Amino acid sequence: MVAANRDKKMPLQAGVSSGGYAFMESIRPDNTDPIPLRTSPHSMGTLMIRFVGLLIAAVAVMALIWSR
Repeated sequence: MVAANRDKKMPLQAGVSSGGYAFMESIRPDNTDPIPLRTSPHSMGTLMIRFVGLLIAAVAVMALIWSR
């Protein structure tokens, strides 16, 4: 369907000067339902626990390096 309609020229709106024809057609989906969003693989709590854990590990490593 798209390939057959791709080469059709459609008149432009008034005031647009490019020969009077548009070379692109607006394609609308058959289904107007919204696209469902993907769920996040991790919750915010899990991300915060990982961040705090890595922060503590980095501080411990830096403290060990500094104390030598």
